[in-house]
Amino acid sequence: MTDANETGYAGRKMPMDNMIIRVLTRIFDFILLNILWVVCSIPIVTMGASTAALYSVMLKITKNQEGYIIKDYFKAFRENFRQGTIVWMILALLGFLIGADMAIVSRTSGIVASAAIVIFCITGFFCFVEVLFVFPLIAVFRNSTGNMIKNAILIPVSRLPYALPVLLLTGMCLILTFLNQTSILAGAAIWSVIGVSVLTYANSFFIRKVLEPYMEAR
Repeated sequence: MTDANETGYAGRKMPMDNMIIRVLTRIFDFILLNILWVVCSIPIVTMGASTAALYSVMLKITKNQEGYIIKDYFKAFRENFRQGTIVWMILALLGFLIGADMAIVSRTSGIVASAAIVIFCITGFFCFVEVLFVFPLIAVFRNSTGNMIKNAILIPVSRLPYALPVLLLTGMCLILTFLNQTSILAGAAIWSVIGVSVLTYANSFFIRKVLEPYMEAR
């Protein structure tokens, strides 16, 4: 009787142990991927290729198709380096110009200045959408740089119910990060250790849905 109870107890405990191991393994994977992303993004100009590589691995993880994380990451990084870097430099330059123009215009007043600020805000929003969706596209598809940039707007619009959570989740995380000086310091620590990976993982579930019809059509 005692042996049976002990066996039953062990049988009930093992799945819990396995689940804990899986959770800890996944956390370790996220930290490892986050470190890889940070290190590969340090030159700044390589941030696009680094982000595309991160999405390449995360999209596989959400489909339970992950293999060797480090090997897969650097393989995707090499494959997407040229296009990811070009797209990132275009978007970074555009973002810089929008920010600089808004800083100048915000010091003036009048209808023209107000209209210019509205235009810059709209342009900035589309730039934000580009940053969120163009690198997953680069990670999954092979296309010209121009088509990648165009599709990063058109595809999310056509799949808005799935694209909207990506915008809201990312926007909310950024707002919480920049609430005050304390949140900025805490956010910097979280983003540099695991935050980028966790957000990319969460977004990948929705991005998979956004891209699903086009992935099936390949």
